[in-house]
This record gives sequence, structure tokens and C-alpha cells, in this order.
Amino acid sequence: MKKAKRVLLNIFYPAVVVFAILAVWAVAAKLMDVNLVLPAPKDAFGQFFVYCGQAEFWKAFFNSFWRAVYSFVISFIIAVTLSVAACLSVAVRKILMPFMAIMRSVPTMSIILILVIFLPSALAPAIVAILVVCPTLFSAFLATIDAVDPRLVEMAKVYRVGVKDRIFKLYLPDMAPQLFENCASGFSLNVKLVIAAEALAYTSSSIGKLMQTAKVTLEPVSLFALTLFAMILGVICETVIRLVGRRVVRWQR
Repeated sequence: MKKAKRVLLNIFYPAVVVFAILAVWAVAAKLMDVNLVLPAPKDAFGQFFVYCGQAEFWKAFFNSFWRAVYSFVISFIIAVTLSVAACLSVAVRKILMPFMAIMRSVPTMSIILILVIFLPSALAPAIVAILVVCPTLFSAFLATIDAVDPRLVEMAKVYRVGVKDRIFKLYLPDMAPQLFENCASGFSLNVKLVIAAEALAYTSSSIGKLMQTAKVTLEPVSLFALTLFAMILGVICETVIRLVGRRVVRWQR
């Protein structure tokens, strides 16, 4: 009974938030009454379903999704590797900390504009996402590692536990809950970065290009519909990552 109640509440609260956002959007669109500036929700959702029936749109959608997936996987691997290395070596930490701080301080728009100039339009969005997301994940993962019980770390050193065993039997199991939480929020950020870079690079057959075209041709209904797709993609992926994370943590225990 308690479990069913918890599931219902987990559905109820997000549904209330979504309804409130749609209600505010609908009222604002009605008061403004300028479809060229703020289209009504029913128009945006109408175009949303039009896109659902277009093969060309789905090709663009999956191209953007694939770009977001492989760039995030690369960011994740680099961030985990560097954070573990920084934890195991003081010298590595002293080298990486200022470098990552510099990377985090560079404006995202600057990175996008610079890379769009020098890289192919199909590759630039993925590189942009990696350069922005990787330092963020690195900081989050390093903080999680530093939070591991210092007594366990000291005991591992005293008993001369190998590096491999320390990584896979001490650090990663303890990091798992935060690891998945950071990945969930990080992937949503990754999706937004990829689409933004696609729009500026005018990457062929991508969600970003469709958004840029809708903006140039003054089609706000299409722009809002594409935004809905991007939001839904981010929310679904974030939810799936969190669910997988809960199962993995539960299995470990």
C-alpha cells in the first residue's frame, strides 16, 4: 500500500507542475494574442504531432540523440578516469584542478563559436558538449570520491590493497549513487549543448538546424514544437538513468 502511494505521489507532483506550466503558457499566449511571438500550447502540440509523422524529422532527431549519447559517454569516461587519477596522485590533482577550473570558466558560447569555425559542422556539437560537460562531471566525481570514508581509504593503504581493487571495490561502489545522479543531470545539459551547437553550426539533418530554420523563417510554432521534443528527450533520459542507478545501488546492497 505504501509503495503504491509513493508511486502515485511520484506521478502526481510532476503532473501538477506540467499542468501549471501549460496553464501559465496558455494564459500568457491568450493575453499576448500574437501567435508570431508566443503560440498557444495547442498549436505547438499540433505541430509536435505533425513532426511525429515525418521521416525526415526522425532522422534529424536520432542524429542529434546519437551525437548527445556518444559525446556524453566520452565525457563520462574521461571524467571518471581523471577523477580517480587525481584521487590516487597528489601531483595529478595539482595539475588537473587549475586546468579544469579554466575550462569551466570559459564561456560556453565562446567555445561553440570557436569550434564551429574550425571543425566540421557534424563534429563541432559533440566536441563542444565534451569540453563543457567533462569538467563539470570531473568536479562532481572528484567531490564524490573525496567523500569516501577516509578510514576505509587509510585501511586500504595500510593493508596495501592494489590500485585495481581500491578502484573497483572501494571507490566505485561508494560513488555509485552520486555517480548516476550526476550522470542524469549531466546528460540533460549535454543534450542542450549539442542542440545549441547544432543550431549555430547549422549541422545538416539535426534538431538544432531545424530550430535555426524555424527561427529564420519566423515559424515560432515549429520552434516551440522542437523545444518540446528536446525537453521530453532530456526528461526521459534523465529518468531512465536515475532508475538504472537505483537498481544498480540496490543490487550492490
